[in-house]
Amino acid sequence: MTSLSRHHVPPSTALLLRILERPGLVAAVRELPGAVLGKLIDRIGLEDAGELVALASTAQLERVFDDDLWRADRVGGDEAFRPERFALWLRVMLEAGEGALVQRLCELPPDLVALAVHRLVLVLDNDVLTDLLTAQDEEAEQIVRALEDSLVEEWEEFRLIARDPDVWDDVWNALVSLDRDHHDRLRAILQQCCDMSTEYISGQGGLFQVLTADEMLDSDVAAARDDRRVAEGFVSPADARAFLELARRGGGGDERDAITRAYFRGLAARDTPLATAADGGGLMAVLREAEVVAAGPSPLPSPRFAGRGQTAALVSGVPLLAALTAEKEPSGKRSQARLVAPLFEQAMSELRDSDPTLFSARVREVSYLVNVWIAGGAHEGRRPRPVEALETVLKTCEAGMRARLGPGRATAEQALGVLVGTPADALFRRGYRDAG
Repeated sequence: MTSLSRHHVPPSTALLLRILERPGLVAAVRELPGAVLGKLIDRIGLEDAGELVALASTAQLERVFDDDLWRADRVGGDEAFRPERFALWLRVMLEAGEGALVQRLCELPPDLVALAVHRLVLVLDNDVLTDLLTAQDEEAEQIVRALEDSLVEEWEEFRLIARDPDVWDDVWNALVSLDRDHHDRLRAILQQCCDMSTEYISGQGGLFQVLTADEMLDSDVAAARDDRRVAEGFVSPADARAFLELARRGGGGDERDAITRAYFRGLAARDTPLATAADGGGLMAVLREAEVVAAGPSPLPSPRFAGRGQTAALVSGVPLLAALTAEKEPSGKRSQARLVAPLFEQAMSELRDSDPTLFSARVREVSYLVNVWIAGGAHEGRRPRPVEALETVLKTCEAGMRARLGPGRATAEQALGVLVGTPADALFRRGYRDAG
């Protein structure tokens, strides 16, 4: 069996030096899409990527944070904010100097900074804490003992208690640096954290329970992140699970379901251009060689239906280009390929030629389904890769199409008729139910 050859992949330190030693590549770093920059930082390792972080714009970092600061504890589970990761980012951003760190903190969304501080620091009003400690009851004694084992600092009327002692120095140093030049901004952050802490304590049975237990708090930051990611084509794990459960139960028929309708309403109705501007000085070529990004135009395999032009179909924030930008085969070869291709893919090829606008819509639907499977499905006990998710979606849509056509041998023309009248997401639901 012939396998794809693998070029030598340079170690992360060599890759970093290769970029930093060429001014053209350094300048191109600031033009990289945030998702690609995140892959590059991940390839090098955050703790070693301080120079790249210093080069990045705040808008790029905000996009990187959308991926890096959130993780699910299980495949298909909801993603939760990781405060300890934000603390590491504070340490790395400080490598560019206190002034640069403070500038980043001022430019990042205030709610994101407040959420991070709140998850890392328990901020209490001194008067409220004093009242609790002077109550001379059993709870007061428990609080005193818990505080004795905690790292605590005072800032004006607030008492700051470390939630994670391992990162306390990084957090406290960042807050002190912010205080020097932006006192009012820090006050606003700490007041917001204090208000959240007070509300949370009252809901958890008291301060002692909060001091001795892990906390998980929903935030508007997660909703804002979801809105940004929907505009890039992502699907939330909760929506993906709901869609797959609806498909498993056979709900919706051939009509578009409410979950999918909401997704497409939220998805920005615009084409996503290729990120070619970032290739100044050959940076993208370097990243492809280092396998930071895929060697081809897309991380997905080229399906059997080829297309023309570009569309805004996205897979986990990456344009689904492989199915759209490949050169058309000679007519004879294309016809022969369609004879052996699955019906769904034959119909997609025919639709590309007969109705490019509807073809683009169907590709968006396939892209959406791939994102659903990445967010809510599993492959060998782990999150599916885009390639694996695409294969699953194509097979499931094929099954749904054959079920829609009924028993007996179907023709490509019949398959095209089904695809014209039925969204790909409805075919997927039917195929998923039958596989169920």
